[in-house]
Amino acid sequence: MSHEDENTPAPEPLPGPAHWLDVVAVAGAGLVLFAMMSMTFLDVLGRYLFNAPLGFAFEMTEVGMAVLVFAALPSVTLRGAHVTVGLFESLFKGRLRLIRDLAWHLVIAACFAGAAWKLSTLAARFLRYGDRTSVLHVPVGWIAWFGVICLALAALAALFLAALRLRRAHHADKSPK
Repeated sequence: MSHEDENTPAPEPLPGPAHWLDVVAVAGAGLVLFAMMSMTFLDVLGRYLFNAPLGFAFEMTEVGMAVLVFAALPSVTLRGAHVTVGLFESLFKGRLRLIRDLAWHLVIAACFAGAAWKLSTLAARFLRYGDRTSVLHVPVGWIAWFGVICLALAALAALFLAALRLRRAHHADKSPK
């Protein structure tokens, strides 16, 4: 992962809708994580104190992990918090850094868009075949469509960051030095 030092300026706040997408994504992921934590606590408590574990805990953990990961993707993208390796950071200065940043935002957007497209075909198939979870009978297609929406939002977030980076570079070029 790249390491931010004390000389790195604080990131600028996200404008309008991007800020609210970030807030909703973080809140949603946090709620899912809290629900999973509470369910695990109750499952362990029931298992060891009353010999009565929650019969659906394993299944809900699987569903919760999928929802948690997908819900967090737009926020992780908007914050630029993907795992990175900064081996060649010192090689990129000025325009070269701008080109690198734009290229990576576009690659990330393309990857998320491709994953959303592939998952949408699977989600449609899950719904068509009537696939459901084994204990609670939750339609698997619903979970997959949630993933499609989050992947699409993350792709849009990456495109937004590319445009924002370009705009900020343009304004930096016009500012007096």
